[in-house]
Amino acid sequence: MMRDILNDQYKEICWDTESGITPEALEQEVFELEKRFESRSKSFIKAKTFELLLEKGQIAVLREDIFQEKVNARNIMIRQRSRWWNKARENFKDMYEDVEKAGRTGTFVAYEDFGHTSSNTKMLVNLGFCGLIKQLEDAESKIDGITEKQKDFYDSSKIAISAMQSFCKRLSLADGITEENARCLKNISEKAPSNFYEALQIIVVYFYLHEYIAGTRVRTLGRLDDVLYQTYRKDIDSGLLSRESAKECLKYFLNKFWTMKVPYDLPFCLGGIGADGEEITNELSYLIVEAYNELNIHSPKIHIRVSDKTPGSFIKLVLSCIRGGNSSFVFVNDAITIKAMMKCGATLEEARNYVLIGCYEPAIFDLELPCTGNGRVSLPKMIELVFCNGRDFATGELVGVETGAINSYADFISALKEQIAYCINKALTYISTAEKYYMQANPDPILSAMLSPCVKKGTDAYDGGAKYNNSSYYINSIATFADSVVAVKKLVFEEKRFTFDEFGSILKANWQGYEKLRIEMANSTLKYGNNVDSVDDIAVEFSDFCAKLINGRTNGRGGIFKASNFSIDKCFSLGEKTMATPDGRYAGEPLSKNLCATTGKDKKGITGLINTVTKMDLSDFPNGSVLDFVLHPSAVSGDDGLNAFYGILKTYFKKGGMAMHGNVFDSETLKKAQKEPEKYKNLQVRVCGWNAYFVNLSKSEQDCFIKQAETTIC
Repeated sequence: MMRDILNDQYKEICWDTESGITPEALEQEVFELEKRFESRSKSFIKAKTFELLLEKGQIAVLREDIFQEKVNARNIMIRQRSRWWNKARENFKDMYEDVEKAGRTGTFVAYEDFGHTSSNTKMLVNLGFCGLIKQLEDAESKIDGITEKQKDFYDSSKIAISAMQSFCKRLSLADGITEENARCLKNISEKAPSNFYEALQIIVVYFYLHEYIAGTRVRTLGRLDDVLYQTYRKDIDSGLLSRESAKECLKYFLNKFWTMKVPYDLPFCLGGIGADGEEITNELSYLIVEAYNELNIHSPKIHIRVSDKTPGSFIKLVLSCIRGGNSSFVFVNDAITIKAMMKCGATLEEARNYVLIGCYEPAIFDLELPCTGNGRVSLPKMIELVFCNGRDFATGELVGVETGAINSYADFISALKEQIAYCINKALTYISTAEKYYMQANPDPILSAMLSPCVKKGTDAYDGGAKYNNSSYYINSIATFADSVVAVKKLVFEEKRFTFDEFGSILKANWQGYEKLRIEMANSTLKYGNNVDSVDDIAVEFSDFCAKLINGRTNGRGGIFKASNFSIDKCFSLGEKTMATPDGRYAGEPLSKNLCATTGKDKKGITGLINTVTKMDLSDFPNGSVLDFVLHPSAVSGDDGLNAFYGILKTYFKKGGMAMHGNVFDSETLKKAQKEPEKYKNLQVRVCGWNAYFVNLSKSEQDCFIKQAETTIC
């Protein structure tokens, strides 16, 4: 009963209508506030808006919960930013319309990224709201000849942090709150958290207010086993907490984020080496995973950093969760990721202190505003553009470059590279232009107050205040692309069974009248994922080509672009917009996912797939890359199976893999779940960088998982 009450807390919130004014009245006051302060900066207006909402919004307390955070003001600040951004975008309207056309046709997308942030939760826990304010005051006092812009930064940040501080005091006085909860909230409104419970409560308040009220997507809580260990250890040593009472507290904490239903799941990180080169995995790392597994939830999602020093027992604990059906984990290789961060200019010490943003995108903790989701280019679509001379087949719109007649394999490769370069350059130019207007729509005084460089310089994170102000761009569906290129090479230029244009006509007709040929191409042994050099060399050549186009290019915020090599779930929507491909795929069918082979085409098992993937230098993708696995339960059962599972992960990382995640299930279970969903409501699967219940996926997504499970070779 208690769990049901907790899990339903966001479905119908019982707002205390006497505690504040309605959201409608709040929004009207926000409009008036904007007029009153129209001569001030957007940062100041945003901070004052935030203050207003926390001061006058209706609140709600759930007595059964040990953490409180709710205020009735959702989406007001999101709509505020939307108004501001629409106005700012008028400055580059023509560019936006051009890029929108490319996105509509599934060619490439490019957009602003206000949604991938990483604040310093360790600073928050160590200093508390009061300490953050003092830190701002101290930094301001040390700047000689402070500018109006810097003063505005400090004013805005202090207003925003003070608003959270006052809100905690307000909650502590709410009707219905328990004495213990009230004391906790009062304490964190006045000083830094003094114990484990208070540390967890301040993180809950911060996340909810930044994500749901201020409208900033908080895409990691940081390395929680590091952030929380000091208060945990102190309470354990003093006898204030036992291991079991700490676990119970963690269950309330983790379940709180589960009930919020954070889009794409809220991430945090565990394990890996610290800035000093020593492993940080500790007792709390194990306890968090145990609590999480016992709850049987899939949000938050957990990033597991793995170094040569990470205890095998900890890795195997996580692997045992995955084989038991709780697969909301991704493993990330410290060695490759640190190398990738250093290629982007980070020092060794900084690189060691990376954290994962969103799905599996690395960023330097406390020092970087990474913007890890600026867009993507569809590599298989580039093949369509070459066959259609730069035009989208479905609409006839010119979305690429007219590369002309193709008379040789060299012409084909050259044309592909020309299309890719055109699309990437167009996308990165748009992103860089848009970034110059970020401060007109999305200054963030809360985030900035929790990043050391911003505080020291008196500069907003979105105005170049972080040490590393980087952007991102990713390529997707490398397997479909490589399989298709090698098919063209074989059919057209080696065997000369068709001219290039004749084969293009077959693809445009969606293989109609050439089903036998389609089956031949679909069943060809020349497929990515089987350790076949002639195919894998294409993946290596083009991944290297794309990385060089993206990495190090200057963005619009004084930083650089970082490349990534993954698709997340866009392999489905992009497949719908891509005509038939030479690898035997019908028009509209899904493209390959992440670094995986095309579904069912990796006939040499996980070993062959690993050998293919690690031929690419994955440290050239500092914004992330990931390999998905599907294993049959029989392959990982018992102690021997767990050791084999562990061996697969370690082998991938030793050979140069960056990140790995996946599922353990059999096809029969999935087929039953598809037919009788009501019996399998809790069957979760690792979709991309997040988990979902299998029964909630689309039919095409379910079919892909079933096909993967059917063709899994252990």
